Amino acid sequence: MDFLFVDPFSLNDAFTTLLALLLGTFCVIVIDGLEALLIRRLTPKSWYMPERRAFTVGKREFRFYKKIKIGCWKDKVPELGVFTGFPKRKLGDTNSVPYLKRYIMEINYGVVIHLINAHTGFLVLFVPHCEAYYIWIPVTLVNYVLSMAPVFVLRYTAHILGKIYKMKIKEENKVKTVI
Repeated sequence: MDFLFVDPFSLNDAFTTLLALLLGTFCVIVIDGLEALLIRRLTPKSWYMPERRAFTVGKREFRFYKKIKIGCWKDKVPELGVFTGFPKRKLGDTNSVPYLKRYIMEINYGVVIHLINAHTGFLVLFVPHCEAYYIWIPVTLVNYVLSMAPVFVLRYTAHILGKIYKMKIKEENKVKTVI
């Protein structure tokens, strides 16, 4: 408990503070990774289908993304789809309904994972040596920002791909009724 009252700006304590920040950062990355793994493995795929209303991006939300000029900075946000075997850096065959469906499902997984990561970063508070406010608050805030940026990018992309997906479904249905 004495760690709470250490002066983080004294020379001896600066090194300890730096180590605690590094430990906190490492731990929050581990926590985020474990949450992602659990969500991917323990939740049913049916929860992430493109047709689920919970993942629909409304016009007002999409306007918000346009207002913050997400198109200018979205490519600077790291894309970690390689961990799931479905990288999303480059868009593939937008004429393929199964591909679009899988892409949107991966987006929906990402949204849930990043939202949970953003709101559970405070768990670093319970890591030994990270309970001081000047350790867990910055680590939690940085984790929040770095988790919410991908949520914005994914939701923005989901809106666009959702429209393409619905259009392709309609086209497929027209072809089936003609045949």
